[in-house]
Amino acid sequence: MSEVAVSDEMRAYFKSLQEQSDAIFDLAEKARKEGKDPVEKVEIPRAEDLASRVEELLSDYHVEGVADLIRQKTQEYGNREIVAIKVAEEYAKRPGESLDKTLDRAVRLGLAIITEGILVAPLEGIATTKIGHNADGSTFADLVFAGPIRASGGTGQAMSVLICDVVRQALGIGKYIPTEGEIARFDEEIPLYKQCQHLQFTPTSEEIRTIVSECPVMVDGEGTERVEISGFRDLPRISTNRVRGGACLVIAEGMCLKASKLKKHVDKLGIKGWDFIGKYLDMHKAVDTDTKSKKKVVEPAYKYLKDMVAGRPIFGHPCRFGGFRLRYGRARTSGLAALAYNPASMYAMDEFMAIGTQLKIERPGKACVVTPVRSIEGPTVLLNNGDLVYCGTKEEYISIRNKVAEVVDNGEILVPFGEFCENNHVLVPCGYPTEWHREEIKAANGGVLPDDWEDPTYERSKEMSRQFKVALHPKFNLFWSDIELPRLKALRGYLAEKAKFRDGRIFVPTDRQPVPQRKDDDPTMKRVLEDLGALHRMQGNIIAIEQKYCLPMIDCLGLKVEGDRLVENGDFDGEDSLDAVSKAAGYKVMARAMTRIGTRMGRPEKAKERTGSPLCQCLFALGEEDSPNPQKDTLSVIKSLQQENHLAAARKVINVAMGARRCPVCNRETFRCWCRDCGVHTFPFEKAKKEGAKNSTVAVNVEAEYKAAMDAVGESDSKQTLKCTDKLTSRTKTPELMEKGILRRRHNVSIFRDGTIRYDMTDIPITHFRPREIGLTIEKAHELGYTHDWNGAPLTDPEQIVELKCQDIIPARECGDYMVRVSQFVDDELELIYHLPRYYKCDNRSDLIGKVVFGLAPHTSGCILCRIIGYSNIRGCYGHPFYHASKRRNCDGDEDCIILALDALLNFSRVFLPDRRGGLMDCPLVLTTRLDPNEIDKEAHNVDCRRFYPREFYYAAMDMKDPKEMEKQMDLVGGRIGTPAQYEGLGFTHDTPDISEGPKESAYTTLGSMRDKMYAQLNLGIKCRAVDAKDVALKVINKHFMPDMIGNLRSFATQTVRCTKCGTKYRRVPLAGVCTKCGHELNLTVHEASVRKYLEVSKDVCEKYDLDNYTKERIGIIEASMDSLFNNDKIRKTKLTDFF
Repeated sequence: MSEVAVSDEMRAYFKSLQEQSDAIFDLAEKARKEGKDPVEKVEIPRAEDLASRVEELLSDYHVEGVADLIRQKTQEYGNREIVAIKVAEEYAKRPGESLDKTLDRAVRLGLAIITEGILVAPLEGIATTKIGHNADGSTFADLVFAGPIRASGGTGQAMSVLICDVVRQALGIGKYIPTEGEIARFDEEIPLYKQCQHLQFTPTSEEIRTIVSECPVMVDGEGTERVEISGFRDLPRISTNRVRGGACLVIAEGMCLKASKLKKHVDKLGIKGWDFIGKYLDMHKAVDTDTKSKKKVVEPAYKYLKDMVAGRPIFGHPCRFGGFRLRYGRARTSGLAALAYNPASMYAMDEFMAIGTQLKIERPGKACVVTPVRSIEGPTVLLNNGDLVYCGTKEEYISIRNKVAEVVDNGEILVPFGEFCENNHVLVPCGYPTEWHREEIKAANGGVLPDDWEDPTYERSKEMSRQFKVALHPKFNLFWSDIELPRLKALRGYLAEKAKFRDGRIFVPTDRQPVPQRKDDDPTMKRVLEDLGALHRMQGNIIAIEQKYCLPMIDCLGLKVEGDRLVENGDFDGEDSLDAVSKAAGYKVMARAMTRIGTRMGRPEKAKERTGSPLCQCLFALGEEDSPNPQKDTLSVIKSLQQENHLAAARKVINVAMGARRCPVCNRETFRCWCRDCGVHTFPFEKAKKEGAKNSTVAVNVEAEYKAAMDAVGESDSKQTLKCTDKLTSRTKTPELMEKGILRRRHNVSIFRDGTIRYDMTDIPITHFRPREIGLTIEKAHELGYTHDWNGAPLTDPEQIVELKCQDIIPARECGDYMVRVSQFVDDELELIYHLPRYYKCDNRSDLIGKVVFGLAPHTSGCILCRIIGYSNIRGCYGHPFYHASKRRNCDGDEDCIILALDALLNFSRVFLPDRRGGLMDCPLVLTTRLDPNEIDKEAHNVDCRRFYPREFYYAAMDMKDPKEMEKQMDLVGGRIGTPAQYEGLGFTHDTPDISEGPKESAYTTLGSMRDKMYAQLNLGIKCRAVDAKDVALKVINKHFMPDMIGNLRSFATQTVRCTKCGTKYRRVPLAGVCTKCGHELNLTVHEASVRKYLEVSKDVCEKYDLDNYTKERIGIIEASMDSLFNNDKIRKTKLTDFF
């Protein structure tokens, strides 16, 4: 494989991972050779780079040696998409079984390269590629997509069509000539698909026609939705009338959304027949003749509020005063879509924000996860007694939480420059933070900072402002730009008329007492002081302004002190508030807040073992063939057989749908992978290998099988049940050893459908840590290769900051505890089933530090080797941005799992995977052992590495420049690719003392009922000045409760009924009123309570928040519909008093 640029330290790190990987693979291979598993070898191949991953992933498609070709083309072209086209074109020239199979292989190969060899899309996203015929007899390529093509993203979807066209031309296959019906069908099908599934973009009829009518390849698909099209049915060349989800995705999100990328490759490679992409792009060219005269402004964006649901609050409406203020920088735990907040702000949001909670955001992206950073500003809150208090730490907020009347300002949100690059969002102005002030002083003073620059007195701050011609220090800044000039003039006059100045503080009588219900148009001076952020305490009816703001206020409002009074000192006017304040003060004053970012809660954080529904401990089928109520645990089966034996002839076996196998020694037929009598591996029948075991049934003596398995692992308590499955869904229907399930039960762990045990956690990035934060001792850190801190000093103190290595992870403590149980299961498995020595020997989670696990994301088929180095007290998994990107994930709320390495190697088998479309997803089909930053998701290349942002950056933000103009100055990871610095030497701008500081669990998960969550959501809306509580109430009803009630009403009216005895379902109640098969009573599947569950709360919210009449009337109509359905008009309930 090609050599990757690394330092000696990183080379040693990768070597240590490889050695541990080799050791566990050797042990697993020995265990597998015992023959007790479906296959006698480890079924997860290792790959060190993208090329070898692709070759392993497509091993069933005869692509031997393709890894070398991929490496060769990568060195020649560099760009992965062009490499995919060239490799596919090359393979089109190599002989295959047939023309259509050669076409199919080349297209899958190209898509596998684009998706980095870890997605299942090349295997299952393309159903088939075949050759069809046009009306004139010429051939064309028919590319049939399936639902899993969604995982490849728009680029993969669009590029697969382009690759297919290039291969088609290389094979001499003709161009697709669509019929009018095939074009028009998409016109109905794409909007219909949007009604069933999420679609990012819906093209117009004209756009659909432009793409479909001229595309040289037929974009076809399997029927994925139950809905059928109404027009253009039964077309000869389209096999289904159902909506083809894969084809709709490729046209809408692929070829339409990625048209510019397609055009770039078409032009560069000179591919003919794609002029229609240029026509499509011409339709989208914006016409703006007056761009230069327009002033750039930050416009509110409402998209993040679109899909809000009850119980998940809004923390700030778009660009609204009081919302989270933008501050540029990167914390140790931000980047790759994660953003950082002050822990006090998390608590101020009634703990709905916890570490790892997903937030939907106004800009620069769509969503983020919450991470902590204490070195930015926290919330400013108004207490019940009228005090205005700032909370910089969680302790400060918690001490007053029960006294808070209103959150006046949410605090700051730390957004890295890389997020604007990744989302191609123009830079927007920010407030004037300390780090910008520092750069201004350095620039004015020859790069030298005065000793007292960071925490000066007000007089010293004024002196520096005038000496260096810089703005006033942020320590003394207020929200001047938030207050309109007339309000400031009114405040100035009010202070001059009524304020007193004593002992360095301003005392002013309040014109508002007590604290009223919040009103945005409150005209009082008390409200102006709150909006200004001038902290104060109430002393009876007197407002006592905090001392540090008094002198700055006097200067900035153009006042002066005469005795104990304030008097006006000259004129007070300007173009805007900031201009007036700066002129009055005699020094420059910058805005404390320029851009506020709207936010709302998305998904709650997660750290939980993966359990099936119902829970399963063993992949062993117990459901009898054709049974209406199949059993799923051993004791239930044994008990039911014993009950039958009292009523009829004795029966000890059940007939189960499992694949038959044969022992090569005694020649007996069995369902087990291992013959208990001969002690050898068994093999499936040849017919089952080729055709599967669809109709195969075997007789199983469950009681005897269970007892033999218990005896084999030394269990004696036969009263404990083993939770299995009712049926096996794999192609060969091969079960695993029941002994494994008994050992899982012993250690209280459950199984996933592929035989592995998993723990799911929210993805959170981290690039640096303190050993103390993660429970790592200095001795263990040295043992793991962490010998120096991020400044190069020897690591001797657990408080030193250390840079994280790219394949190391810091999972939740609960995950560590669960993985200890998994390790004990694996050790028992090694000892009692495979007769090999125990490997992990763990008693507590600390014993797992230094051990390797596999990280795996949903919708992918490739896992990555990683190492546990400690634990955090959060519900999520901290990992390097490269680690998360290697799974094709970012940190905007995604969640992944980890699997203990030996558990995966011993127990995973492709034989267990479901025989259906998508069955290969979320499975470790290939393992990446070494992470190459050039082969991960490119979003990680936009993580910035600087320890400070330069002054020029802040000027670019004020001018709202394109982030691309600043890329070279900002030291992004992408600029380091191909050098040893790609792995190490990353910096950050803002530190925090503890990466676990903040709420551990969101209030959304701790509150009980949906009613409780919704009222907590509305109460927070009332409490936050940045939120319009009435709008929250309206959105909750219109976007959640009302659609839910209407949908449930429809479901009730169209529901099926079910027999409670034999399980038969009926679309309509039979005339007899009972089951026609067994005569037993029928049950509804949708009940009145589920239809009415949101009705009363909706009416209550309407009244409490005085919503508009239209909404009230809609709820009234829905209530009337429910009453007409559930109430019998002929029966009138009366009370005794009605007769008097």
